[in-house]
Amino acid sequence: PTSPSPSTNMSKKVTLNTDIVLFDLDGTLVYTTDVVEALWSEICDQYGVDKTNFFEHSHGSRTSESFAKFFPMIDNTDNKAVLKLENAIPDLHGDKVRVIAGAIELLNGLNREKWCIVTSGNNYIAHSWFNSILKTVQKPTTFITAELVSKGKPDPEGYLKGTEILSKKLGLSSPKSIVFEDAPVGVKAGVAAGATVIGVSSGFDAQLLYDSGASYVVKDLTQVKVIDGDKITLEVAYD
Repeated sequence: PTSPSPSTNMSKKVTLNTDIVLFDLDGTLVYTTDVVEALWSEICDQYGVDKTNFFEHSHGSRTSESFAKFFPMIDNTDNKAVLKLENAIPDLHGDKVRVIAGAIELLNGLNREKWCIVTSGNNYIAHSWFNSILKTVQKPTTFITAELVSKGKPDPEGYLKGTEILSKKLGLSSPKSIVFEDAPVGVKAGVAAGATVIGVSSGFDAQLLYDSGASYVVKDLTQVKVIDGDKITLEVAYD
């Protein structure tokens, strides 16, 4: 699989100022969709679960919630089913995962103290990408992973927690925030957290991301230019 190609149709532009930026990871910074869907498809086939219905409700959600909702027959004691599935992505299929175009340039253009990761994946997989295909990016100091929240997206808990941690570090009381997300449930979580959400249509139709609450949608991150990485001013060429 390959990550979506850089967009050449940049019809509209907007300049955005913010205090902090929060990034989803899988589907937003790294293209894992094909691998994840292949792994889930095997499980769906094994247990007779309708794949179309499953994928309509699982993208962007925590793996533990997908197991609980669709595969209650699978023993997930001590999160063992989740760990087996998620750890297989970087350990067994990492060569099939690609960086979303423009992600490395965008991240390296930002002050790393002012952005963080908020992912539905576990801590292991999140750090795996920064130790491999994102190794040229200076790793952020804050990761909000599945283990750190009690409710997954579309609940805003993860984004609120990330905002709180960055705010304390930076001494901000009511920071402006931008969220980058690829899945409808993630877009809804960012909106509920009070952020301006930029959708990345790596796996979902742009209109669906707009309908979920995104203010702007880009095909990939080459459409986002860092004007000032410390005060954080971004120019977004959106679709």
